[in-house]
Amino acid sequence: MSLFQEDQIGVSETWLELQLSKPHSSLSWAVVGGGYLTTNKVYWLKVSNADLSPEIIPEEYYRNRLIEKGEKEEILGFMTSASLFDYSVSEKSMDGLHVRSIATVGLGNAVRVGHFLKQNKKIGTINILVQTSEALTVSASIEAVSIASEARTLAVLESEIRLQNENNLATGTGTDCIGVISPIGPNGIDYVGKHTVFGHLIGASSYEAVTQGILKWKIGKNLSYLRSLDI
Repeated sequence: MSLFQEDQIGVSETWLELQLSKPHSSLSWAVVGGGYLTTNKVYWLKVSNADLSPEIIPEEYYRNRLIEKGEKEEILGFMTSASLFDYSVSEKSMDGLHVRSIATVGLGNAVRVGHFLKQNKKIGTINILVQTSEALTVSASIEAVSIASEARTLAVLESEIRLQNENNLATGTGTDCIGVISPIGPNGIDYVGKHTVFGHLIGASSYEAVTQGILKWKIGKNLSYLRSLDI
């Protein structure tokens, strides 16, 4: 049984939707709802290269899709080219504290941090949503993003994705996005570093969700290759 069973997750070819049972604070750099806001909905929108030509503004495109969907509330919105049916979930608990991480993973746009890439026509993004059972302060939310980022990088390095025409290992993609949400409430937790229970849970769940997502992406890529051979 899910530790977050009051929340509802729905998935289709175009949308992955998380309907929260109560308002949460959110910190992210997501396409829609980036920065700090209060929301009770998180969406992932699946797109393709054809949807996002150079003249298209991603946020404007996303909000137009939300209007078509009939969505009027402010949401936290991720964008991905990965199959939404391959989303990964990891839930971790300790000492009465709970964390859930939800990830969608595509690595066609894999890059190495600090390596300048002039142009990459391939698409692929790692999106991570970290949800905590207790309220977090803004500073703790920032620290949670850092922990999730470190976990993402570790998972990608261990997957040994090599950059095209190079021997260097990727550390992520050029369009990764991380969001942290926590329920609105008084006396928010101030610290979630790696020596804390929450820091441990955030790191472990983020790492596991991304690792699972990478495995699904690799399986999908191999299946696509075999289909191209018409075996």
